[in-house]
Amino acid sequence: MKKVILLTALGGVVGMSAQAQLKFPVNVDPQWASQTVMMPQSPLKTQIIFVGGVDTVQTTATYGNPAGQEVAKEWHDFIGFTKDTTGGALGWVIVNHEMTTRNDKLGDGGGMTSFKIKRDKEGKLEVMEQTLPDGRKGKFFNVDFVNTVGETGMNCGGISAPTGRIWTAEEWMQSSNPGIYASGNGFRDTADVTLSNTGLGANFDGKVLKAYQNLNWMVEVDPKTGKAIRKQYNWGRAGWEAGVVMADNKTVYLFEDGTPGILARFVATTAGDFTSGQLSVYKHDAPTKWIDIEENLDTLARLNNVAVRRGATMFARLEWGCVANGKVYVTETGNDGLNFSSGNSLNGVVSPSLVDGYKKRYQDMNGVAFPGTDAAAADSVRAGKLRDYYGRVVEFDPATNTVRSYIEGGPYTSSSTSAQLPFYPAKHLTNPDGLSTVKFGNKEYLLIQEDNNGTSYNRMPNGLTQIRAEAYLLDASLTNPTIADLQRLTACAPGAEITGGIQIDSNTILINSQHPSSNNVAPYNHSLTYAVYGFMPHTEDTTVGVGEVAPTVAKTFTIYPNPVARELYLSKVMDVAIYDMNGRRMKVYRQVNSVDVSDMAAGVYFIRNEEGETLKFIVE
Repeated sequence: MKKVILLTALGGVVGMSAQAQLKFPVNVDPQWASQTVMMPQSPLKTQIIFVGGVDTVQTTATYGNPAGQEVAKEWHDFIGFTKDTTGGALGWVIVNHEMTTRNDKLGDGGGMTSFKIKRDKEGKLEVMEQTLPDGRKGKFFNVDFVNTVGETGMNCGGISAPTGRIWTAEEWMQSSNPGIYASGNGFRDTADVTLSNTGLGANFDGKVLKAYQNLNWMVEVDPKTGKAIRKQYNWGRAGWEAGVVMADNKTVYLFEDGTPGILARFVATTAGDFTSGQLSVYKHDAPTKWIDIEENLDTLARLNNVAVRRGATMFARLEWGCVANGKVYVTETGNDGLNFSSGNSLNGVVSPSLVDGYKKRYQDMNGVAFPGTDAAAADSVRAGKLRDYYGRVVEFDPATNTVRSYIEGGPYTSSSTSAQLPFYPAKHLTNPDGLSTVKFGNKEYLLIQEDNNGTSYNRMPNGLTQIRAEAYLLDASLTNPTIADLQRLTACAPGAEITGGIQIDSNTILINSQHPSSNNVAPYNHSLTYAVYGFMPHTEDTTVGVGEVAPTVAKTFTIYPNPVARELYLSKVMDVAIYDMNGRRMKVYRQVNSVDVSDMAAGVYFIRNEEGETLKFIVE
């Protein structure tokens, strides 16, 4: 990834209001054929925090090797955050490494790295020197799985709970000991595992698993100690990608990256105690909508097979999830070879989200609505008639236990040969993967991050040989959003996937750049974690004196219409701020020629440009 591309990873946000109650009017031109993306002026800044394969992490004594230090693993994916203000800090950051390697000091398999950050007087982030309870000293710490709960595989997504608790997930389902041994390049220890001190009770302690069966469980970790806490055996073993903990601190929803993939729910007996509770799998056509799963290790170790055999709802690769406006949103990445017509899949039921996707595809192809029933559409999906090239974002409503497609990927084309530039669609959502909620004030947005399954069917412009994933913002208050409602934040450089996006406060979002091309300029040829900050200035006074916003004769711009009810137009593109009659700054826009004032109360306001020229306008 070229430097200028990385630095624009969230530059498209510059059109947002400072008080964050509006849509994001800036839509970044991806400039597919260029190694640079020219961005409007912005108050936002970026800062590299952690570089895999370059930065050194502190290690524990592992596999007979003494504690020390080692270069960090790469392939940064999920980011978790635990707030901790001691010592003037913001909190602890923890990063997944979605790779499997043999490593004498870091441990075999995947892994995680944790570190603590604070903000300096200039607003920049600083990784803090720390001493952990086990005596390790430094800035970056390898999370110890080997000496605690046992190794993990390719650490992909996870859960960053509202309380600050963190779980890591392993989507790549393992099926044999020779497979994880990988001819000596993977896991060295393939002995059976006898469970002990799990904290989960007699249904687990003393039970024996094959080495490969001790992978693919959700694992709770503590970034403050750099250690794993427990493998969540009572949540079941599956190709988990991610999950969410709800506001009640009892309900957990889990998302499986599989075809078929399942949606699971764990409800704790006591809030905050996830060692005891009821696991269920979603079945949308059942009276209760859920199938309870017994707490039996043999059953839990084969959760997907058991769930689908019992008629669970089947999805096409559920990935990351988030909560917005009380609903759960999950990316359903899609699968070109989607087919549920054989094997155990015959027992499951097709998700309404895929039915919605099939009906939308039918209409796009034929110009008329699908004439059949939902059952007929589900039969078509099962038979492989939905080539799910693009995927979608799914909405699950906990209040009604219903699921639907929230926004379909696309737009669809019937030709496998993608369009060439400049005829490529202005916006195209392809295989959404990463997902998080970004909140400013009381307004929530979905941050949707792509992970392209391929380049055909307009997933990439024709002629470009490397995948370039995009990230989009979507207003979560929209009931039936379309592709037109997406606001592109960036088109990343060839080979890099943008992932892990998490908002740690109103000023800062952390993002991972994963597996970029090795031909990029250092350090952008490594996976890295970086911050985008400046969304809400941490020291700026947003109130000015009334006299300072008194109308002047503007020499360089005009506005119309005035009075205005919805859209106020400017005579040219510029940076502007809007103030009320008391001199309080209401909104800031960067490089726009119109502003949406429909959410503002009726009254008198002032709009001022960079040169200090101010005009009065009235909102009706």
